[in-house]
Amino acid sequence: QLRNSLEYTAQKLEEIKASVLNERGLSGRFWETYLRPSIDNFQEKLKSLSTLEKSYFYALYNFITKELYTSKSGDVDYEGRTGAASLWLSTLAEKCESGEIIYDLRIKENHAADEHKSHLLLVPSGELQRTVADDAQHTLPNFRQGDAIVLYERNADTDNVTNKMVFKGNIDYLNENEICIRLRATQQNSSVLPSDSLYAIEHDAMDTTFRSMYQGLYAFMSATKERRDLLLSQREPQFDVALDKQIAEAADDFTRIALKAKAAKDYFLLVGPPGTGKTSCALKKMVETFYKEEGAQILLLSYTNRAVDEICKALSSIRPEVDFIRVGSELSCDENYRDHLIENELATCMRRTEVCERINRCRILVGTVASISGKPELFRLKHFDVAIVDEATQILEPQLLGILCAKGENGKEGVGKFILIGDHKQLPAVVLQNTEQSEVYDEALSAVGLKNLKDSLFERLYRTARQHTDAHRTYDMLCRQGRMHPEVALFANQAFYEGRLLPVGLPHQLEDSGNINRLSFYPSQPEPMGSSAKTNHSEAKIAARLAATVYKEHSEAFDASRTLGIITPYRSQIALIKKEIEVLGISELNQILIDTVERFQGSERDVIIYSFCVNYPYQLKFLSNLTEEDGILIDRKLNVALTRARKQMLLTGVPTLLERNPLYKSLLKLIESLRNIA
Repeated sequence: QLRNSLEYTAQKLEEIKASVLNERGLSGRFWETYLRPSIDNFQEKLKSLSTLEKSYFYALYNFITKELYTSKSGDVDYEGRTGAASLWLSTLAEKCESGEIIYDLRIKENHAADEHKSHLLLVPSGELQRTVADDAQHTLPNFRQGDAIVLYERNADTDNVTNKMVFKGNIDYLNENEICIRLRATQQNSSVLPSDSLYAIEHDAMDTTFRSMYQGLYAFMSATKERRDLLLSQREPQFDVALDKQIAEAADDFTRIALKAKAAKDYFLLVGPPGTGKTSCALKKMVETFYKEEGAQILLLSYTNRAVDEICKALSSIRPEVDFIRVGSELSCDENYRDHLIENELATCMRRTEVCERINRCRILVGTVASISGKPELFRLKHFDVAIVDEATQILEPQLLGILCAKGENGKEGVGKFILIGDHKQLPAVVLQNTEQSEVYDEALSAVGLKNLKDSLFERLYRTARQHTDAHRTYDMLCRQGRMHPEVALFANQAFYEGRLLPVGLPHQLEDSGNINRLSFYPSQPEPMGSSAKTNHSEAKIAARLAATVYKEHSEAFDASRTLGIITPYRSQIALIKKEIEVLGISELNQILIDTVERFQGSERDVIIYSFCVNYPYQLKFLSNLTEEDGILIDRKLNVALTRARKQMLLTGVPTLLERNPLYKSLLKLIESLRNIA
């Protein structure tokens, strides 16, 4: 508890002085020129902060440090252990069950010595060890292209990362037959990777995010007083009222929002519920509007690489074409946009002046928050008039500070104004600490809207904006959705969006339902006592049966990437559903996406099947992600799950267990009123 207090943190950080740290009595040019000034500079900046700013700094410092510690030591969530320590604390059975290991791999091709692209091609050995339960063996690995991994020799059950040489890399690609690993370091000595050995890969825990958050804190200390006051609500955001008439007369929602974003001098918030076109239409319209301003420099950001791909797709559809550069790696970029990667754009530049010219000539830069945070030199090369941040509700406050508080040339702000796009009623940022651990108890911080450090900057500013006299200028909400048929959207619209979501009126939204049950529930049976909580055979069979029905109804029009998707919370249940679908013998169904709700955010399908997989009451708390607004309880996980379907939403679960949750009970009552319970 002592280490959670701001006073304790203040005491420790104020002890960071050159005289205290110089335990070895260093002197000379290196100490006086490089080490001592940076230590003194930290103390000077810390002392210059106001009482509120210091409290903010200490609170975020505590939060980041506890998050870093938890990421190392680990915790337990609904899929098992988390954190770097799971590499040696989790058993093989636990790793298999959560899909966190692939083992018994052999090296098919060894290109580790290649200086330009050091990589290995690995294939299954065909000698799978049967040291764990069959259910665990069938669990699908939880690995994706671009994932950071560790590779090590594993020829016996006792071999692990603590007693074997570890190689770090990323997954270049993977399929059922092979995995290509891009190594971070070239290996000239072939003996360190023997060809007759077996190998395992596991996920790697990266520290770069935490480093950028600490750097973001320093950027906050170094920021202009105007920017610090803005972020801590010590001054209200300013607007260009000259655009009021144009805004009032805007032809459509997207034009109105783009004009409001243009009118904002400090920041603007856009709430984008599911299917409202916040990236494909709203962000695109904003870019078109800002691009018309002569010389305007635009920075586009998102949390995930997948969302950055969507931004690139939106930019590519603008006519006339706009020039943009993407910051990031080849592995995490859709191949359609790899020509725009900064390494490819600068490949022909022979001198630093040419690099500067190319970057300055390009008015749009795109990347993830992590990739842009890792290149602070960009802000010294150019000033951005506006930064537009998509998926802003999935980004923690300290993750954005380094960008929003960046300094450019002559001490000017690196970013003029910022626009945050998100939906606080969908899945939030991933945080390892629980709500109690991240809660803010400081009254001054609570007064500026900082209630819990798990919340995003978007949420905090949104709460504050609603209290402004000029609230209508500070934020807006998209209310016309083009994804869901109105009957599919019925529950989420009423329960989470106060009935404000209206259909755009696309053909599939106007279809007469006839005999189609748009929102249906299929009761399942719980697993026998003593069985795994993370599988439900009854639901797996129901899901497979429904999948077969959907396939037959669509016949030749069935498209695995558009027609059907299945959501369920556990990897063991994913594997079980896949197994049941394989039995059907319909090859097209083997290609559909079956994944967790977290992986489905941002996706959509014509039909979604949702297997709740709740066998015991205690699982209900893991199934929800709750927040509250205006006294209304919102389950962000349920909201995302129910808003992925365009035409049909099919649910299966144990009703007697689900009814113990008030929201699920309301959902089942609504479905019953529609007479859509099988």
